[in-house]
Amino acid sequence: MSSKFEREIEEILKQAEEVLPKDRSQRQEPKAAESVHPGPIHKLTGGRGLKISAGKLMLVSFALLLVAMILGATGIGYVLQLVIAGLVLFVIAYALFFVRPGTPRYQKKWRGRTVDEQDSLLERLRRWLRS
Repeated sequence: MSSKFEREIEEILKQAEEVLPKDRSQRQEPKAAESVHPGPIHKLTGGRGLKISAGKLMLVSFALLLVAMILGATGIGYVLQLVIAGLVLFVIAYALFFVRPGTPRYQKKWRGRTVDEQDSLLERLRRWLRS
């Protein structure tokens, strides 16, 4: 079944090569993108924008609370500030969970038929970290 898809994809790519110019000098690049200077947050996030999910925010709040527990056991200061920051982030993450539920799952389709694809645990973890 997959060989049929591969053949169809190869045919489509061959047809696209015939239509598209092979030389980069023939392509016309938009010049408006050259004049736009991205900001520092745009550069840090790699152009994807700043996406904060409830799960990631909750993870950060747990990390802050863990750091506060470790610092409290060693006797180093700033424990109260870390606990307050962790609790505030936890409440914000909990509220975000109900305000902005996760994106709906979509089905991958090829010519009207669903494509069943099992992602590995590593791929799911990468996708979760990117979102």
